[in-house]
Amino acid sequence: MSARLFRARPARVVPAVILAILILVIAVALGWAAIAAIASAGSGSSALSDGVPGLSSLGEMTWGSAAIIAACVVIALLGLIFLIIGISPGAKRVIGYRMQTPEHIERFEVVLPTSALSGLAAAAADSVDGVSSVRAASNASSTNVTFSTPVRDNDEIRRDVDAAVTQRFDSIAFDRTPTVKVRAHRRQA
Repeated sequence: MSARLFRARPARVVPAVILAILILVIAVALGWAAIAAIASAGSGSSALSDGVPGLSSLGEMTWGSAAIIAACVVIALLGLIFLIIGISPGAKRVIGYRMQTPEHIERFEVVLPTSALSGLAAAAADSVDGVSSVRAASNASSTNVTFSTPVRDNDEIRRDVDAAVTQRFDSIAFDRTPTVKVRAHRRQA
């Protein structure tokens, strides 16, 4: 198995860190411009264009105006949100199952990615008579199976699909067996 399965964080860390760095650069640049303008004018009531020639299009707005303070608060909140997104772990994308540990190995973990769990559920459901197509989506605690059938009264087929998927999951010694939810769609043949 690939080491990628065991990572603790989702792939969203990289974009969140890049956005947080960009926001930090913008905040530092604006802070530098504000300090330069205040230092040259002696107060926070100096115009935005003082100290930074690129901001001359903003006219006579001052560093202490409500719009500038609100913009600074929004930038700070965005930075905080991206920082929290980057640090917090994402959804668990693997499910563990029990294996006998050899004596010479202290700790032995075997996991199955939730995408493979979806594949197992779809294969089990597809083996049931009357099922024309199957979609399955899984997370670490549940699997949703949606199948289509041309049969009008599909309650029996739904029970058979539920039983087939549950039996397939019971045959694997999961640490915590995921719950199975089955939905049927009637599709004309």
